[in-house]
Amino acid sequence: MNSQLYISKIHCSTVLLPNWNQQSDYMIDDHIDLWRVSVKELMGKLSPLQQHLTEEELTTMNRYQRESDRIRYIIGKGYLKVLLSKYLNKPPKEIEFIEGINKKPILKSDRNIHFNISHSKDWVIFSFCRDEVGVDIEHVDSDFDFLSLINNCFTKPETHFIENAYSPRHEFYKLWTRKESLLKATSVGMVDNLHTINCLDGTQYIPYEVGGGFSDWKIKSLLMDETYFISLSFPVKYRKLRFFDV
Repeated sequence: MNSQLYISKIHCSTVLLPNWNQQSDYMIDDHIDLWRVSVKELMGKLSPLQQHLTEEELTTMNRYQRESDRIRYIIGKGYLKVLLSKYLNKPPKEIEFIEGINKKPILKSDRNIHFNISHSKDWVIFSFCRDEVGVDIEHVDSDFDFLSLINNCFTKPETHFIENAYSPRHEFYKLWTRKESLLKATSVGMVDNLHTINCLDGTQYIPYEVGGGFSDWKIKSLLMDETYFISLSFPVKYRKLRFFDV
């Protein structure tokens, strides 16, 4: 099918000052759960988390050259299993993953819950849903030359919006995380289509192939601590977001 056939829609908006809770009932129903994990807060718990990793996962961890990347991998895999064990009521060691479309990790035996992970500098983010979900977090880097990307990765309306915004850098990261979260949710796994996805606030039409065959998606964005943008993509039927802080 022609990727320029615009029959899928996304509904983009911003979440203002969410309430991050520290307690959860670990029930997934008609809502999306978003967890944030501070890398600094879990530095003293790396050894117990590493014990949840399989031999294959340990091999992957050791391939990372930088210690910071190994730490984020341990937290990403290890704490994901801790959270899933509570949602699924089973030990973390029994949580197994396989590769789905475009190598997106999925649970091997439990298909009633979907998840996605993203990390940037001091934070690791986890999202959980009954359906496909995608999340992306990016640190607002004051040294990054974002203007060199906007013509190739953004639509003309987006480019105009970024260039004329009060804070072009922040708007760049907001729209960038929206695109990344959507591609992760739909398992497209491609960046070639970024310039065809208009993620400005409101309802936008996107190519059918980018939408992954679903008719509608919601994309919610939030600015965390003034220096991190998070965007979450999920099917439009879900109406409630819950936010949790480890």
